Amino acid sequence: MTIEPVASTSSCPQQVVEDGEVLPKYTINDNNVPIHPKLGGYDFYRSIGSPKYVVAPMVDQSELAWRLLSKAPLPPSIAGRSTTITTSTGRKLTRYPGGTHVSYTPMIHAKVFIDAKGEGNKRGDGQFNLTYEEEGGEGTIAGIEGGDRPVIAQFCANDPEVLLAAAQKIEHRVDAVDINFGCPQGIAKRGHYGSFLQDEWDLVYKLINTLHINLKVPVTAKFRIFPSLSKTLAYAKMMESAGAQILTCHGRTRDMKGQFTGLADWQMIKKVKEHVNVPVFANGNILYYEDVERCLEVTGCDGVMSAEGNLSNPAIWLPPSHPHFHPSITMLAHRYLDIVEALQSHTSRSAIKSHMFRLLKPVLDTNEELRVKIAQCPVGEGMDKFRELLKEIEKILEPAIQEAGPSSRPPPIDPSTGYRSLPIFCAQPQIRAKPVSTEIGGTEEFVTRPSSPSAESPGNPVAPASSIPGTILFSRSARHDVKNTDRCINEECTGVAALRCPTRACITHCRIVKAVESGYTEQEATKEALSGGLVGMGCEAHEEKEKARKERMDRKRKNKSEAKQRAKQRKIENEQKPKKGANGGEAGEGDS
Repeated sequence: MTIEPVASTSSCPQQVVEDGEVLPKYTINDNNVPIHPKLGGYDFYRSIGSPKYVVAPMVDQSELAWRLLSKAPLPPSIAGRSTTITTSTGRKLTRYPGGTHVSYTPMIHAKVFIDAKGEGNKRGDGQFNLTYEEEGGEGTIAGIEGGDRPVIAQFCANDPEVLLAAAQKIEHRVDAVDINFGCPQGIAKRGHYGSFLQDEWDLVYKLINTLHINLKVPVTAKFRIFPSLSKTLAYAKMMESAGAQILTCHGRTRDMKGQFTGLADWQMIKKVKEHVNVPVFANGNILYYEDVERCLEVTGCDGVMSAEGNLSNPAIWLPPSHPHFHPSITMLAHRYLDIVEALQSHTSRSAIKSHMFRLLKPVLDTNEELRVKIAQCPVGEGMDKFRELLKEIEKILEPAIQEAGPSSRPPPIDPSTGYRSLPIFCAQPQIRAKPVSTEIGGTEEFVTRPSSPSAESPGNPVAPASSIPGTILFSRSARHDVKNTDRCINEECTGVAALRCPTRACITHCRIVKAVESGYTEQEATKEALSGGLVGMGCEAHEEKEKARKERMDRKRKNKSEAKQRAKQRKIENEQKPKKGANGGEAGEGDS
């Protein structure tokens, strides 16, 4: 593989923009013409059906089976009529009620994809299956017309040549290739990709431009904003000039993650849309269908991308007028398993279990025994064990379904909180709850189903109390106000201050403070804590929480170990079974 030589380049000097921001240098390709004819910008966007509803790239969770579910989330018997649209290029696309218009693959690590070796995996099937021709397939797959298309494959990389080689392996199976410039997680920092490239504009430009010049399909890019509007706009325009034909703007900065997630800035996304000439997808703040429509209106974007909203409700694109708006969680789970079973392509054990946990969370929040059973389900034996658990869950949900009645409809979103109270059996978003309990050990957790409207917090608008005791749901704006998030008492620490910690510190600095109080010098305590010591010396709240976390991890390790043992035993049993001869009998029988 060789990269087509660039005829001429010119250096873009550091620029000082209106707010005094100094932008990084990057080298511009003056001969920016692709070697293969292909559509770009709005011509490309129209060729894939002018998609409005977009499933985000999610590691191990926007896999083929989930993409197909998101495309046709309801069983045909209740979904209603599908529609066929003809694109600007004459391509016919089937769209299903509540279905996505285009999906992204999970993030594919370019170097891992190129280096994949071994029987059955030499083509990189572990990340994008080429053997069975289902991923990126346009025929009917798992009963769904049009299969996996349109689809965009997302890669992470920091080497243009490696990225190009990986993308060329699957360019014949996808509509475009996307580059991940948005991942803010630690693994992206260690691997030097995602949002941790956003200060290296020369590299970002080369990654995009190399694909733009050499690929047979368009290149797109997904990125996070900077705190500075002017820098964000310059960054987006640089990506466009490099050759990105669609931009996805996640309206959060690189630091906005975990408990500092905060609300995505739709006004910033709107400005990006106004300053570039290619289609823009907005990403962030999507919990309900109404958020999708409001986001399109506020930002003016061409499409809305959903990640967490889609994971909790793959039918998030269903409008309120549909009779199965916020459908049953068990129905969605069954349909997902149907698709998994219908595919030849392997669906990873971790993906299946992650989706089961996410879809069924309203019930699992109140039943730890069921949660453990799902964790222990053997995937290698088919989906039967999952089906049995779904039947058990359906029995648990039956009283709530009967109480709601056949004519029940989801209520409107509460304008004072931004949330919709839904019955436990309905697909619904996951929301972080804020602890209000004064008991030691209060924690912050993801919750799903609101229960009662009794809990209130002075000075903060609140939604109904969550299904976890000792918590309430703050209004969406109050809950996601990053400025009000308490940070650790240590000024150099980026951690969060635990609400129940009397020292107002993260667990590490809580232990340091307590150790100093017990006689350690500050230097001794710091050294010991940073090396993993001082366990048990923190406040009661922190140590109780750490104990519970350790117990959860121990259970996971035990479940994983037991699953491996069962798989090993099955393998031994299969090897010990008599092999069949050519005539159907045991080997050697009648073969002479």
